[in-house]
Amino acid sequence: MSSTVFVDTSGWLAAINTRDSHYHSVVTVYDDLVAKRTSFVTSNLVVAEMHILIVRDRGAAAGCALLDAIYTDPLYRVVTVDRDLESEATERWLRRFTEQRFSLADAVSFEIMRRERIGEALALDHHFEVAGYRLLPGSDRKKPPARRKKGKTR
Repeated sequence: MSSTVFVDTSGWLAAINTRDSHYHSVVTVYDDLVAKRTSFVTSNLVVAEMHILIVRDRGAAAGCALLDAIYTDPLYRVVTVDRDLESEATERWLRRFTEQRFSLADAVSFEIMRRERIGEALALDHHFEVAGYRLLPGSDRKKPPARRKKGKTR
């Protein structure tokens, strides 16, 4: 595993939700990463997704506690999405992979990973594999590689 891992909503939520069918495999990987002092990178878009999911499930106070935990934990770094990052993600990922149903949040995540040379994501979303990144925990699924319209992505 890498010294830096991107954290996606899908993996993050599974790591804190004991009712999730992937909870045990994800929390085992997450705990191992924390024990190794792995750096976690995410975006403010992912933080916003996590926040609303926590608020809906556990209430506003839990949502605020999540934000406090993220922004005070030295293992976490949140990349704030600016117009340049959003534009590059749109061009590199959304326009080139039109047969995929990548969200803007996915595309921004992939672009952050590309820019920062992060090869692994704590995620359950197979789109990370389609984009050429490794899922943690690993996926047993075999997905066909994405077809691009032009140019290399990584």
